[in-house]
Amino acid sequence: MIFEPIFEPRFSSKSHAFRPGRNPHTVIRTIRSNFAGYLWFLKADISEVLDNVDVDVVMASLEKAIKDKKVLSLVKSGLKAPVRSRQGEGDEDEKDSRKRKKGQTKKRILNENEPRPDPYWLRTFFDFAPQEAAKIPNYGGCGILSPLLANVCLNELDHMMEQKTVEFFRPCERDTIWKYSMDDGCHNPAWPEFVPSSGKDKTRKMDFIRYGGHFLVGIRGPRQDAVETRKEIIEFCEKILGVRLDNSKIEIEHISRGIQFLDHIICRRVIYPTLRYTASGGNIVSENGVGTLLSVSASLQQCIRQFRKLKLVKGDRDPEPLPCTPMLYSGQAHTNSQMNKFLETMADWFRYADNRRKVVGFCAYVVRSSLAKLYAARYRLKSRAKVYKIASRDLSRPLREHTNNSAPEYSDLLRMGLVDAIEGVQFSHMSSIPSCDYTPFPRNWIPDHEKVLHECINLQEPKVFYQLHKSVKQHGICLPQDEISHIVWQYKTLGVRSLSQKLCGDKGMENAYEKVMVASS
Repeated sequence: MIFEPIFEPRFSSKSHAFRPGRNPHTVIRTIRSNFAGYLWFLKADISEVLDNVDVDVVMASLEKAIKDKKVLSLVKSGLKAPVRSRQGEGDEDEKDSRKRKKGQTKKRILNENEPRPDPYWLRTFFDFAPQEAAKIPNYGGCGILSPLLANVCLNELDHMMEQKTVEFFRPCERDTIWKYSMDDGCHNPAWPEFVPSSGKDKTRKMDFIRYGGHFLVGIRGPRQDAVETRKEIIEFCEKILGVRLDNSKIEIEHISRGIQFLDHIICRRVIYPTLRYTASGGNIVSENGVGTLLSVSASLQQCIRQFRKLKLVKGDRDPEPLPCTPMLYSGQAHTNSQMNKFLETMADWFRYADNRRKVVGFCAYVVRSSLAKLYAARYRLKSRAKVYKIASRDLSRPLREHTNNSAPEYSDLLRMGLVDAIEGVQFSHMSSIPSCDYTPFPRNWIPDHEKVLHECINLQEPKVFYQLHKSVKQHGICLPQDEISHIVWQYKTLGVRSLSQKLCGDKGMENAYEKVMVASS
């Protein structure tokens, strides 16, 4: 709570992890808006900084903004505290629980003060976390302060890369984009690029973005520039951060092969738009042009791997859904609602993917088929086809065992309030899946709270505050501090009653003012 307002305005705008107002969606939207036209990409993994970092490196970064010795000594003692191995503790607890619960088949009832486990849909979605977002820093005994300390250390790398992008920029007047400044270009991802991505007469440009211990560098130029940039990053990490990286940690990839970042694949696709323009004679000429578009699509193979890890599918190229066994003892209404929340979260996660409908449709197919196999085993219906025949395609109709024919109808139980309403599994049709969100993302976007923090930092400078105070006096504007001090001075010299008569005209306002002043005193 103390450190975050201090460091947040000092962090680079290229960093998006472990920060308020920034998330993986801002990374995807920034890539879609700013990374069009790049030919070579550097995909780096420096997550070693998140695992272990030198205490002196962290303290040197903190001392640049924090001067309180007590706070610094507190952080230093937390960094030097030994890290408890959670994996070993978990294994011991699991062995003890097996010994205690051996032979017990009843479900354990949680106490009132005992924390409840996360719902199934949330645990399932957490297992879909991409590789770049799965690791959270944990430094000694610093606890939740560790992600902030990791950003403080990596902020040096962010500012170095920002300076590198400014030095690397070389505009070319023959280029259709980026002619004059680094901010030139189109914000709309549907705008095609009609110029080659490299060459002597083309603009050389670089951009950088980081999420946690993974970052992406886009380079428009020859491959040699990417090799030199990788060398500089390795030298900087070894000199400043004390981390030795090899070339395998920083890969150089071409845009034509596709770069996977945050479970999205960044690639380009060639289009042939029709160009219409007016010739010198006034005639409208139509020609077929050749352009490239930046494509940001979700990785279907990564989605299959995550489902296979959850044991909801088997196979790789042609995955076969498996029954959702963790929901075996839950009712149909509860099971459907849990999986609907999971599908809604998946649809929101892939909001900015070009193939959003395809990926979400695949997830809905896996979930629906897995539930159908579960219901077939639970209600003894033998096959998915019989489940779909009774419960319909979205599994919204009630299912019950054939042996229990004397049970009342579902409509009667629903009318009496004895059962929950069954909602159908969402996205059973492709038309119900929302399409990709192509809303343009501003290039120099900053969250609102960061703007306020930047203004507070500017006011702390004496020169800026003096200029602001001088302009207020010149325009004859009364400061709130002056008005409050005038009221307090009159209260001390004239008393409560005379001041209240001066400020409040009627008797009711006078009484109210006296009550306020007495309460405040």
